[in-house]
Amino acid sequence: MERMNALYWLGWHVCRFLADTLCDLQVVGAENLPPTGGVLIASTHTAALDPVILGCAFSRPLTFMAKEELFRFPPVAAFLRALGAFPVRRGAPDRRALRKALHLLRLGRCVVIFPEGTRNPTPILRPPEFGVALLAAWSQVPVLPVAIIGSERLMPKGCWLPRPTPLQVRVGAPLRFKGGAGQRTQDSKRDGRRDALADFAWQVLEALAELSGRQLPERLPSLRP
Repeated sequence: MERMNALYWLGWHVCRFLADTLCDLQVVGAENLPPTGGVLIASTHTAALDPVILGCAFSRPLTFMAKEELFRFPPVAAFLRALGAFPVRRGAPDRRALRKALHLLRLGRCVVIFPEGTRNPTPILRPPEFGVALLAAWSQVPVLPVAIIGSERLMPKGCWLPRPTPLQVRVGAPLRFKGGAGQRTQDSKRDGRRDALADFAWQVLEALAELSGRQLPERLPSLRP
């Protein structure tokens, strides 16, 4: 197993035991996770406990982008940082978070990103944010699509304690950003790069739709990096 800090190691074993015992956790396609090197894990996100489920589903330690609101209370912030999480500002591109994620990917870490940008338990996926495509383009690491099935029933809204329910994590084949080539002018280069990023973000979302059995949203032409 890849080296973990003591807190992550302890939490991994406790959570994996509970997931196996109470939720009969099944991980399908775990062999698709490369054993070494930087990997960007792009996951569906339907419930608050999704990071915990993802963490105990893989033997390699994962690093998460967590919404910055969670870091406003110092004890919680210290705990999250000890687990390897770092803050991200939602609703707009967060260059500091992207730089941090890129640095970790280049160090050979597994970084988790939720392409929809926020929790979404509905049957229709949200249009993808561009962070997943930007990081894939900058880092040139594989992107691993992952769907979590059943987590929305584990702790429904208004429930303070998890309820035993079957859980499944489905791991797809790695995707790689290939970019756009052949543009002749500066403007066309910018347009080509923008289109390549958009296409890859939607390629990731299509993989998530296939893994999760959920519907793709309508692709609007206004999506821009």
